Amino acid sequence: MRLTRTAAVLGAALTALVAVTGCGSTWGEDVGLPSAPDMAAIEKLVSAHTMCSDLRTGTSGSGAMGAEAKDPAWAVKQRAVCGDDAKDTVTLLSLSDMEKFQRANKAAAGKGQGGRFLIGQDFALVAADDATAKALLKSEVLLFTCEKGFKVPDGYRNEKLLVDGCALTDYLPG
Repeated sequence: MRLTRTAAVLGAALTALVAVTGCGSTWGEDVGLPSAPDMAAIEKLVSAHTMCSDLRTGTSGSGAMGAEAKDPAWAVKQRAVCGDDAKDTVTLLSLSDMEKFQRANKAAAGKGQGGRFLIGQDFALVAADDATAKALLKSEVLLFTCEKGFKVPDGYRNEKLLVDGCALTDYLPG
């Protein structure tokens, strides 16, 4: 009995120590966000949940994050779009620094230009429509937004971000 109690106390102390020091944890890992460190991994994750054919990389052209991908403040390593024969359905962003990305979106939102992104630990996605976004939520990404007045309803996840004043949730307003 005494051994069980001692083991429980030691386990709780170790858990508290890891939580305080953050050892061994990358941002987003603790809430179960997927990691996809390069464009091939991001494409594979997207393809498992929705159509992602005809992958085209680069920052040129119109569409989600075209101009922002050129701005170092957004920390976009690489941008690509994929979809079907009719239209682009998903923009894929490989990120070098998630905190910079979140700060850039918060700054843009302050000017009324922020967006909604589905994010993992090291990447972001922009879905062209609600059906695609809902399909992508099944990959364990979460909605990230800094929209003024955005509220997460009771019963949905509301996770901590690297910047204050934004939301990270499984709630997708539709």
